[in-house]
Amino acid sequence: MRFFVGIDDTDTLDADRGTGKLARWLGRRLPEGCRTTGVVRQQLLVDPRIPYTSHNSSACVIIEADEGLQGRIVAAAADILAEHFLVGSDPGLCVAAEVEARRPAVLAFARSCTQRCVSQDEARRAATGIHLTAHGGTPLWQDSCRAVCWPAR
Repeated sequence: MRFFVGIDDTDTLDADRGTGKLARWLGRRLPEGCRTTGVVRQQLLVDPRIPYTSHNSSACVIIEADEGLQGRIVAAAADILAEHFLVGSDPGLCVAAEVEARRPAVLAFARSCTQRCVSQDEARRAATGIHLTAHGGTPLWQDSCRAVCWPAR
């Protein structure tokens, strides 16, 4: 089974690491029985209303694993974010099985992240039944205009 692990907003302007690096580290620290098949950078909307550090991109780790390993994949990704959390960042995590990631509502939302400013509420609605969590960050992020990362493009 294929899983998509999306992460975003993991760095700050003065950080020595960013979203891509964290995605690659996750790919190397997956639970036994999981295999990384790729790490993809996704360009999100660049807009003055969206706070971002350099290019406003997210990352997606593509993983092959048995269905029963999804919880362990979520835990491994959450551990990476916790271990490398930077004050001032707003890391988010999304883990979806391929069948979930291909739902029309998810694909439409993913496309919209490249074209317009989207909200967390929109993300939550699109992610019904999909793991989507915040891992730190600031209360402002809850209500601000944010582009969110998604694993399916």
